[in-house]
Order: sequence, then C-alpha cells, then structure tokens
Amino acid sequence: MCGKRILGLTAAALLLMIAAGGLRAQELKFDGYINSGMGVVANDRKGDDVYVKVFGVDSESNGFRFRLNGSYTNEAKNAGVKFRLQGQRRIDQSGYLSMPYLYGWMNFLENKITLTGGLVDDGTWTSADWWWNDDAGEGLGLLLKAEPIKGLTFGVGAYTISQQGGGGNNALLFTPIIKDTAIPPPHTYTTGTARLPNFGELTLNAKDVKYTINAAYTMPDTFRFGVIFRTKNRAGWTDKRLDLDTGERVSDDVYTYGGREESMFLQTELRVLAVKNLTAVIVGIFNKLEKFDERGNMMFSETFGYKIDNLNIGLNTVQFLYNRKGKNSDPGLLFNPWVSYTIDNIIPRLDLVYFIGGRSKFGSSSPENQWERRGLAPQGGNVDGSGTPGVKGNDDDLSVLSVRPSVKINLDNRTFLEIGDMVNYDFANYSGAYKDSGSANKKSLLTNVFYVDMKFSF
Repeated sequence: MCGKRILGLTAAALLLMIAAGGLRAQELKFDGYINSGMGVVANDRKGDDVYVKVFGVDSESNGFRFRLNGSYTNEAKNAGVKFRLQGQRRIDQSGYLSMPYLYGWMNFLENKITLTGGLVDDGTWTSADWWWNDDAGEGLGLLLKAEPIKGLTFGVGAYTISQQGGGGNNALLFTPIIKDTAIPPPHTYTTGTARLPNFGELTLNAKDVKYTINAAYTMPDTFRFGVIFRTKNRAGWTDKRLDLDTGERVSDDVYTYGGREESMFLQTELRVLAVKNLTAVIVGIFNKLEKFDERGNMMFSETFGYKIDNLNIGLNTVQFLYNRKGKNSDPGLLFNPWVSYTIDNIIPRLDLVYFIGGRSKFGSSSPENQWERRGLAPQGGNVDGSGTPGVKGNDDDLSVLSVRPSVKINLDNRTFLEIGDMVNYDFANYSGAYKDSGSANKKSLLTNVFYVDMKFSF
C-alpha cells in the first residue's frame, strides 16, 4: 500500500510539473532499462562450494542495474535538461538510487555552440571499441562544445568533482580530512569516511581542477578520428590530497594522482566507416602522463567485426604496455575471436579468449566473481592496466584461456534472455599462484559459470 502511494504521489507530482511548466509530452521523454540475472559458479579450488550469485552480464553489474533517463527540450529546440536515476552494484555507498548526471544545455549561433552545466556526463567523444568504451570523464562543472563546420566537434570542460566508476554506482564521493585536537602532534588531522559531498566543501585550487580538451572529426562514410586530453587534477577528492601532519595541500611531486580520473591522460581513436557491414575501431590510451616514465600505462584496443547476412564474425584485441621505475615490465596481450548467427529471434554465439598477462575475474586472491563479456582483467590490475604487472625475466606471469558458448533470445527489439556458460582456465608459470588447502604448489584454477541474463528496456 505504501509503495502504491509513493508511486501515485510521484505520478501526481510529474503531472503537476508538466501542467505548471506548460511542457508538451513530445518534449519530455523517458527511457531506461533493467538488467539482472543469476549464475551457478563452480571451481576446482579445494574446499570451495558451488555457489549462486545474482549478476547482470549485459550491464556488468553485481545484483542488478536500473536506469531511468529523462530529457526535456524547449519549443525553440535551443535549450534543455538531461538526467539519469540509477541503481546498481554498490547501493551501500549511495542508496538505492544515484544520479550519475543532471545537467542543462543551451545552443547558440544556430547550434554551432553548446554550453552544458551541472553534473555533466557527455558521450560525444566516448570511444566505440569493445574494451575501453570510455572517454576522459566529466563531472560537476561546465562543458563548452563547438561545431564550426559539419562533422568537426571541439570541447573544453572544467570540473571540480568526478563521478565514481560503476562499482561506486557512479555517485559523487568526498573523503573529508578532519582536524582532531585529541590526536597529539604532529598528526593533528585524520581521514574521515568517504561520503556524499556537501557542495560547499568543493573548492579547488585552479590548477587542481579537472580540465578536458576534446576534438573529433567525422568524414561521412569514410572515417572518424578523435583526440581527448585530460590534465592532472584532484577532483577525485581522495584522503591523500592533504598532509595529515599539517593539513596543507600535498605537493605535486609527492601526490600520486591516484583518485578517480585524476591522472594526466591522452586518448586517440580511429573508426573506419568506408566499408559497409564492417566495424573497425582502433583506440590508444596513454595514462599517468604526469610521471609517464615511472608509472605510465599504455593500452591499445582494436575492435573488428563483419556481418555477412545472418552471420557475424569479430575479433577484439588489446595490448597493455607499462612503464615502471627500475623495472622492465611484461606486456599484456588479449585476443578475443567470436562468431554469432541469427536464426529469427535466436542468436547463438561463441566467444574465445586467450589473455597473456591477464586473468579471469575469478582468478584473484580477492575474487570479483564476475562473468560479463569483459570478465577479465590485466595482470596490472585495472581496465587500463594500472597496477603491478609482471617483470620480464621473472617467473611471475599469469594467463587465462576462456570459452563462452551462449544463446540470446530476443522477445522484441528491447527485451532479451541470454543463457550461457563461461569456462575459464587460469594458469601461471610459477608454483603457488592458485594454491589451495589441497596443494601449496597449485599453478592453475578452473572455473565454470552457468548463467541466465535478462534485460528489459522501456
């Protein structure tokens, strides 16, 4: 009864807003989706039981993902608002719903210039590859876009706090630094618990703001080329930004820029548009440029696909290269050939993955237990490879071979059911990499996940 009352009040409030603002139904639009599923997981680690977990493969989300997107455009088509309500993965950090973006936009000079302000998440320069599929990030601030000629788009942004990643429900998180007189000198400050921010706290030195510069040019039916640059910044609001002895800003030489989207970053992308039915995308990522020779990461992602009638074939490849001070790091090399065939509304598919210098998301001392199509991680750690890779000449290498047969059943163009089975064979070139209670020298881990995934779009 209470739930119905809340829904009724929400609908009434929406109708009042439409009536009061004189909005027309065709100018106020909503869409979204719900994705969830379940898997049964088994492995050959001695002492482990078979377990069941709820996980959304399509959205790469533990538990579920719910998104409600809204947009409004005025009658003149030169201003509007966009927002998203979202629940996924870590609702302990933000509650059942977070707001990944909420911003307004205005167009000037016959739509050649657009000014966007608020909590911004603009996908104009997001890459179209399989692995990275991202950009430099935005956040709370302003974005100025210009299209001086058709197909050429520039953008400059400035942001004072960044949204968290998907694991943080894309919420805004702020880590306070608190002065505590009960602590004897020299440590007079302590780190508080990360929480949602009071926006009055978000004041950054001008040089610590996250600035982005973006450009892309599309020649129809030929190619699209894009470049993105992000300055080093402190818009991640981590607990490392202040000296706990003095409460002063940590110097640039000491600060590691390890917060969400804080490092200096360059992205390039080329999409080939000249061949019908061909998908060809090449992306290059250069991260940690502020100290690239000591901790820099390079990632190159290539996505290829070709459609022949009902047959689709593809190859995704990724290379991870690392600069680490005093070390000659091993690269990570991922190869993912796949094939699918459409039979009316049924699409069987087979994915193979061989990842040198990588692991499945089950092959870890702190298992993530995830089986999305990118359910793999470089030995370096994160999607861009940041972390601790293997060292050339040392027996410290991880690799994984993965096989995934699946079948997708499309009920319509918005709703589907997928049934699949993911088998991972993680292995290493040294003893004890996957040790368990039965063997301290175990070098491998075999994992099997049988899953069902469902997506409902509206």
